[in-house]
Amino acid sequence: MHNLLRFIKINHFLLIFILIETISISLLLNNNKYQSNKVVDLTTEYTGVIFDYKNSISDYIGLKKTNEFLIEENAKLLSIIEKQDYYPKKELVETNNFKYYPAKVINKSIFKRNNFLTINKGTKDGVNEGMGVITEKGVIGVIYSVSENYALVLSFLHSKSAVGIFLKKNMQTGILKWEGFNYQTAYIDDLPIHVPIEIGDTIITNSYSNIFPEGISIGKIKNFEKILESGFYKINIKLFEDFNNLRYVYVVNKNGTKEQKILEEEIYE
Repeated sequence: MHNLLRFIKINHFLLIFILIETISISLLLNNNKYQSNKVVDLTTEYTGVIFDYKNSISDYIGLKKTNEFLIEENAKLLSIIEKQDYYPKKELVETNNFKYYPAKVINKSIFKRNNFLTINKGTKDGVNEGMGVITEKGVIGVIYSVSENYALVLSFLHSKSAVGIFLKKNMQTGILKWEGFNYQTAYIDDLPIHVPIEIGDTIITNSYSNIFPEGISIGKIKNFEKILESGFYKINIKLFEDFNNLRYVYVVNKNGTKEQKILEEEIYE
């Protein structure tokens, strides 16, 4: 209380001035609409500046926190990438040699020995016989016949189907086939038993195909056994793609396929 009285005594002239100014402004605003509006406008402007500045500070603090979070997440991703076996950029460029045509599956079979699919794209869409059909989860088949608006696909679930593969972890090559019973599984029987494999190893499409891009994940090793008489494994593969729920696919066309075939015909006949 003593300090308050001392403050008033020292600053009484200033306090009286502020009081008189406050009364004057109040009388001015109450009796002059124009001045009142001007003061309100000025107050609004300065208040807006203050809030804008406040929001900028808040945004900056929020952005800083976001950046810190992104840096943290980026570090996690980089550490994950360093542990993975990713393809070099060269293979990614090669993948760009393929054109992709999205299509809808309008009919299919999966329980026969030789299965087919029908898709809603044909010659008018650029689809032709011999093109591959894939999804992000694996190989679906090859275009068997085509009309203007539709195409019939020879499914991977077919006695004549075979897909060249790599074992992803060591790039050993083999041939994936369908055994003819379960639409969820396939097998490999030409991988030598000296090659180290484990349950859960991923298989992908290889680079020797004129039909499919390299590096498409197809499935993983479910179980295996060594056939000592032949010197090869019998490997059962769990397919990633569920053919029973297949709705949409991509037709793939590799640029330069005809040129490659002509070049290789004389050698590989």
